[in-house]
Amino acid sequence: MTRVWAKRLALLAALAGLGLWLGGVVPAAWVLAPLLGYLILRLGFASFGSLARGGAHIPSGDPEPVDQAQERVTYWCEGCGAELLLLVRGTPVPPRHCGERMHERAEIPRDHLG
Repeated sequence: MTRVWAKRLALLAALAGLGLWLGGVVPAAWVLAPLLGYLILRLGFASFGSLARGGAHIPSGDPEPVDQAQERVTYWCEGCGAELLLLVRGTPVPPRHCGERMHERAEIPRDHLG
């Protein structure tokens, strides 16, 4: 419940500052500086909160081995071209490289093409 009151108080202060600025009582910098400070504070708390919760998902259970005789699963990064050969699949979510998800490419060995 405290967050709701904090948001309402911040909105009320912003509206009061906007009214004072439009009325010519205070300069615009006095209104914009606290609002910018509040925005930077909120972004900082959100960033540190996501770090505290953990950015990566750690799956539960044992990883499943991939049968190399039937399928060769590789992942490649579209940004830099790096490739990764998957030997053990821990989760169906593809790994990340260069800050983005890698693209899956399943290759079937030539001896299984028939």
